[in-house]
Amino acid sequence: MKYIRHITSVLVIILIAVLAAGTIIEKLHGSDFARIHVYGAWWFVGLWALMAALLVFMMVKGRMWKRWAVCGLHLSILFILLGALLTMLTGQHGRMKLEPNRPNSHFFIQEKGEITKEALPFSLTLDRFEIETYPNSSKPKDYVSYLQLNDGETHQDVVISMNHILKHKHYRFYQSDYDDKGNSILDIARDPWGIGVTYAGYALLFVALAAILYEQRKTVKAVTISWVAVLVVLMVVLHIRMLTHTLMPVLRSPLFSIHISTIVTAYALLLGVLVVGIIALIRPKNLTRMERLKSISTAMLYPAVALLAAGIFIGAIWANISWGNYWSWDPKEVWALITLLIYAAPLHEKLWKSFQKPLFFHIYGILAFLSVVITYFGVNLILGGVHAYN
Repeated sequence: MKYIRHITSVLVIILIAVLAAGTIIEKLHGSDFARIHVYGAWWFVGLWALMAALLVFMMVKGRMWKRWAVCGLHLSILFILLGALLTMLTGQHGRMKLEPNRPNSHFFIQEKGEITKEALPFSLTLDRFEIETYPNSSKPKDYVSYLQLNDGETHQDVVISMNHILKHKHYRFYQSDYDDKGNSILDIARDPWGIGVTYAGYALLFVALAAILYEQRKTVKAVTISWVAVLVVLMVVLHIRMLTHTLMPVLRSPLFSIHISTIVTAYALLLGVLVVGIIALIRPKNLTRMERLKSISTAMLYPAVALLAAGIFIGAIWANISWGNYWSWDPKEVWALITLLIYAAPLHEKLWKSFQKPLFFHIYGILAFLSVVITYFGVNLILGGVHAYN
């Protein structure tokens, strides 16, 4: 098992380094270049495949089925990775422009610099496109396309707007953009296999995380319950803000307040781990005190990692509803994943025994917070991406 521990350590470090490098490459050369040469490259897929193989080996070797919550958590990761692979192999993502009163049954896919034309098994006709504004304001509240759908068997009127998609015969249509001629631009996604498997992984993940927190000792439960209360209050505040402020159209979704508040609560707990680590290093030779502070940090770390994981994948569901793609390798998505990998490591003391040492644990907790700083501030200020408005 020792050599597996070393291989896993090296693989996680390589994966984190590659993910971080990918965000820099995207900044320098653009998202298409990074998607082709990093995130879509065979060797990158191979890294994740090797990670999945090691995970299966450890599940069998460690007899994880004896702890169903832990087994379910790791099994959910396998489902999510498998769903991502199916999306990559069988999914389609394209775009179509609809002109008023002109039926259209084709869309275009751009991959590796080449544009291909694909046919739909039905047609869409734009009746009209409207921009809904906030009361007494010219700021857009929503973009709405009023359409007719004709597949030879049925003819129906449909409406597509931000966060309100059209689903028909495994195709999903999203309001993406418009032009000054009154034409509507839609994003199209077709992913008959990947989404179902991925969402099954998400569901299993949420259940497993809740079960693991329930199984923890009394201190962890108390911290979790306290911060869940904070989370609920924060969600309510953000939802009220969403209803009363002029947010951009894509942000007007109930998942906005859930996603943001969950992530922020997780970061607050990780800030607590940082503070406790600094306090611990003031008197590092007092081992009893160091152990006690380590227990406090661990009690915050469990719900922090659980909330961070939940927040990331709630965001993925929101992205799938809004843009038709639950993971786009945006810099903030990538750095949130890096942060999750970094903070999940101390929870695997049996795999990495160095975390059993209080001094190492606290130093790691202090240095790890750098990933939170980069995720929360660095991406917005330096790397950019679709999350730059946060």
